[in-house]
Amino acid sequence: MDEILEIIEINTKEISKKKTHYFLKIFVILFISILYVELVFRYLTFKSLYDIEIIRIILFTFTTSLFISFIATLGREKFAKTIVFFSAFLMGIYAILQLNFYNFMGNYMSLNAAGDGLGRVTEEIKTFFLYIKPIYYLCLLPTLLIIILFIFAKSILIYEKPGRKTILVRIITIILIHLVSLSTLYIPMFQNPNQIKENKSLYRKPVLLELSLRQFGTTRFLIRDFIYMFNPIKENLIVIEEEKPEEPVEPDYTRNIDDTEWKNLIDNETNNSIKNLHEYYLNQKITPKNDMTGVFKDKNLIYIMVEAFDIIAIDEKLTPTLYKLYNEGMRFDNYYAPKYSCTTGESEYIGLTSIIPSSTVCTPNTYKNNDYSTSIFKLFENHGYYNTSYHNYSDKYYARTILHKNMGSLKFYNDDDLDIKKIWGWPSDLNLMKEAIPLFIDEEKFFSFIITSTTHFPYDGDGHVGVVLDHWSKVKDLPYNIKIKRYMAKAIELDLSLQYLIESLEEKGIMDDTVLVLFGDHHPLNMEYTYLNEASPYDRLQDFNIDKLPFIIYNSEIEPIKISKTASTFDILPTLANMFDLDYDPRYYVGKDLLSDEETIVIFTTGSWITDKAIYFASSGNYKELQETDDDYISRINQKVNNYFTASEQTLKLDYFKYRFKT
Repeated sequence: MDEILEIIEINTKEISKKKTHYFLKIFVILFISILYVELVFRYLTFKSLYDIEIIRIILFTFTTSLFISFIATLGREKFAKTIVFFSAFLMGIYAILQLNFYNFMGNYMSLNAAGDGLGRVTEEIKTFFLYIKPIYYLCLLPTLLIIILFIFAKSILIYEKPGRKTILVRIITIILIHLVSLSTLYIPMFQNPNQIKENKSLYRKPVLLELSLRQFGTTRFLIRDFIYMFNPIKENLIVIEEEKPEEPVEPDYTRNIDDTEWKNLIDNETNNSIKNLHEYYLNQKITPKNDMTGVFKDKNLIYIMVEAFDIIAIDEKLTPTLYKLYNEGMRFDNYYAPKYSCTTGESEYIGLTSIIPSSTVCTPNTYKNNDYSTSIFKLFENHGYYNTSYHNYSDKYYARTILHKNMGSLKFYNDDDLDIKKIWGWPSDLNLMKEAIPLFIDEEKFFSFIITSTTHFPYDGDGHVGVVLDHWSKVKDLPYNIKIKRYMAKAIELDLSLQYLIESLEEKGIMDDTVLVLFGDHHPLNMEYTYLNEASPYDRLQDFNIDKLPFIIYNSEIEPIKISKTASTFDILPTLANMFDLDYDPRYYVGKDLLSDEETIVIFTTGSWITDKAIYFASSGNYKELQETDDDYISRINQKVNNYFTASEQTLKLDYFKYRFKT
């Protein structure tokens, strides 16, 4: 009997010991699991584990693990195990999705824009999952180990009901450690002095996704992104007085704009946010005219956004029409196409408005009903042009039918309106041109916006169909990866469509009176960068060169010219507005006239930027000088970029131009 009592006493002590460690064991499992995922993600993304931000991420992970452990220990073993498993699984899956979304779409994802972004991904769900690199699955290793642990060590967690005092101590501990982790947002040693946005502001408003992921890690970014989705933080503009233009010399290129009505509008405005935007825009510099002002006055414009338009698509033998346009027109060889959250839709949006899209939503869908009095459609409409737009696909991804109408297009024609042949893969651009051209070519003066699609991915598997098969014999012997060959086969079809366009204009006798503009939405997505680099004439792996694409302005009456000024999609609208001598106010646009002396800034969704003088890397806060700069150049451009982001976001949210141009 004594032996039995002794055994019971020993077992009771062991159980008591296990109960005492119930909370601790859950915490340790969670902390190691989540921190492991954070470190794997950080290494795969930023190739670094030794930055000072790691301390903050460890503290955030500590706090999050404590909180989840606190919730888990409120229930019995089964409940706790479920919480632990799903927490580790969720963070592993989320890290994989972020890694693959960047690999697949060229940027990170936000919950705010997930509906549109994931919608595009689900259309290519098979391709998306096949694109996951095996190394990404390392993020699920903790989940696997937790399953094994719970199966083979069933008694590792034995429930202990916490008392009130224990609960209170745990709550206080969580709060104190959380406050310590938050303090790193304010301590100077944790703040890169060259960072585009202070950590305390970024934490409250995590709209620079890459920088937020680097500073806070995936777990805390997910939490902050979720909170921001329901509690968007408003950021005040800093109105900076631009330098006043110097006294004009001969010839006088002063762009005279009467601000009397605008100033009266400001005086009578009662909404402080609207008034702040009025003052911000009013204080921007008015870009003067130049010797290219009006060079295309009253000519027609065919404005083409080429799907995945890359430098490798231009080949003297395979794509002779593109080669002709590139070498006989105005070509900008330092042009970038920044990728924003909705890639194609937002590159298009930038090209039509020169406004920075919101990083928290899919801008062309969320703000489709805004007032767009400053869009390129409206500028041409005000000069009596016949405005229409065309695409050989549906409105499945972007609400173009509504958006283009509100921007000033008389009609947006998609595949519901055009006789587009349905083929396996993306439709033919030659088919698109044959359908679209008769709808505008007989108009006296037209502006036509055309969106192509043939060069869209996939470039492997199912991509080897349709137009690829039609042109395979011309590319099969190219010394490149098969994906490049398939892309080039598609580019041949694009080239044939441009050839048909030019022949139609020549036959009509209006080639000299028509300007062709070609820009790309992004580089070929789902294409390994090394493959692009191998086929490109410049290093695509250096700096932001993956986003360096062709930009062409062609008219048969102008001399060929190469322009090396730093340029981006933001600059297209003001450049064309000046060349066509449209009645426009340069202060409303993020971009600048590329033919002026104004400094241009390529602005990426991450907050990184490029000018003629420097390249700034937002995620690290580092920069590279291209020319000699003064001491405060980086901080000055950072502030200007911050203002552009804030002004654009508030312009969208407040529907600012509705107030600016109200009658």
